Amino acid sequence: MYESTDGVFVIQGADGKDVTCQLLFSFESENTGKVYIVYTDGSEDENGELNVFASAVEEYINDEDVTFTAITTPDEWAEVDEKLNEYLSEERE
Repeated sequence: MYESTDGVFVIQGADGKDVTCQLLFSFESENTGKVYIVYTDGSEDENGELNVFASAVEEYINDEDVTFTAITTPDEWAEVDEKLNEYLSEERE
């Protein structure tokens, strides 16, 4: 599972600029064997809801050397959605 020491990490945005992100949670899928991270950059959508993103962890050496990849299959997205809903339910309790 991916963990950062303080839950904060930096990714490069589509525009090439660094974006500071906050890790919400990570999990390892029993179905794919991959580790997934769910995170936010603190931005909000047009409805004022927090933007949440997810990626697969391709390579993990240490907190400073992590490679993320896009989630590409509907099955992977379904599993991420399920875990996100569980996370949100726990946060509301």
